[in-house]
Amino acid sequence: MKDLLLKWLQTIEKHDGIPPKEVIAFNIGMYESEAGYSMYLVGGFEYSDDNDDWACLDVPTSDYRHLLLPDKLQSQTWDAVVEYCASIFKELEAEGTLATTLVKNALAITIGFDDGDLIKIR
Repeated sequence: MKDLLLKWLQTIEKHDGIPPKEVIAFNIGMYESEAGYSMYLVGGFEYSDDNDDWACLDVPTSDYRHLLLPDKLQSQTWDAVVEYCASIFKELEAEGTLATTLVKNALAITIGFDDGDLIKIR
């Protein structure tokens, strides 16, 4: 799963480059569609520890910014899926691997299901 997530972030960086320094936070939004559980990446110019509304940004329209999660996760509950994905991103952060990706300059990184609570990664 770590490799899949890193390749996804690398694909976004390949298409979009490193975000400007004004992008201080990233949210990995999660949702369930007809195809199954997926995630997308958005960057924000604002961040608040106290108010998750900072992450209410437009969902990207480019397909490469979305990732359909593996089949093994599709039979799980939404809360189990977000907890699992958060744990993988936390491992990548603890290893220093996220610091080699397009989110390296972010002050904050969060993950959460759309309309749900955010889990802080950084």
